[in-house]
Amino acid sequence: MKNIWAAKHAASRIFWLGLALLLALSASLAKADGDYPNRPIRLLVGFGAGGPTDLTFRKLAELAGKELGQPIIVENKPGAGATLAPSTMARVDKPDGYTIAAATAGLLRFPHMQKVDWNPTRDFTWIAGLGGYTFVLAVKSSSPFRSVADLVAYAKANPGKVSVGTAGAGTTMHLLTEAFGGMAGVELTHIGFKSSSEAATNLIGGHTVAALDAVGSVLPFVESGDLRLLMSFDAQPADWMPSVPTAKSLGYDLVYPAPYGLVGPKGMNPAVVTKLNTAFKAAIDSPEYAKLLKSLRQTYWYKGPPEYEAWAREFFVSERSLVERAKLGRP
Repeated sequence: MKNIWAAKHAASRIFWLGLALLLALSASLAKADGDYPNRPIRLLVGFGAGGPTDLTFRKLAELAGKELGQPIIVENKPGAGATLAPSTMARVDKPDGYTIAAATAGLLRFPHMQKVDWNPTRDFTWIAGLGGYTFVLAVKSSSPFRSVADLVAYAKANPGKVSVGTAGAGTTMHLLTEAFGGMAGVELTHIGFKSSSEAATNLIGGHTVAALDAVGSVLPFVESGDLRLLMSFDAQPADWMPSVPTAKSLGYDLVYPAPYGLVGPKGMNPAVVTKLNTAFKAAIDSPEYAKLLKSLRQTYWYKGPPEYEAWAREFFVSERSLVERAKLGRP
């Protein structure tokens, strides 16, 4: 009986000790979440400095940082179709909310193009959907190509002689270039640069024949008279450029308003996700950000964490078909 009593007593002590430790840990975690953030946050952006994505997330970082009471520091990490930044974060950073990344459509496309050691629907916390792009095809204003038909006719007569610059291999712009070439039955030479600004500079310098990019990258040069827009990839012509036809109106089944948002490593605490989502929602709702959206000709596109993750899962599946149409799919 003595041994039985001792065993029960020891088991009871272990139970209560374990419960105390669990409560202490829970309190510690709750305090840590309540204190978040108590130091600067890193925001990784998969494009070079100066382009529309960089400008967008720098402004978002500034505005959301004010909401959170801590600075959000943007780090440019271009490469791998703009997936190097988020995929590196997913592999090496803790899910503590102090390293987050910009997510563009490439994150849900690249695994269909190349073998990767990460999965977009498994390895990320989807924090917030924030906005979207309008993509356009542009040439120099002095170019002999006054229309898409002119460009296609020349490309058919001169295979491989039409070079199209974009913000990098594997990006949405690259995908649209290859898909457009395939639908038009022409051979286009894709040239991927490190940033949108570099692609625009090379077009103006005559090093490429055309550029396919977010309209915000080329609009200043259109307004200055250096570039001319031939086509957009929106569903309908924009009211601020009614004379620019859509790809669909010209017979190319390419409608592509690619959204962007914010992701973190998998396993983030929901309380931290909510704080980040709330701060970035306040940022995109601000008059200051609305002004930037208008200047870059981007669209407002908000989704909370559950909706954003559900959208990502659906988009990941749909991207496979477009990659295959562009003949960029991996074996």
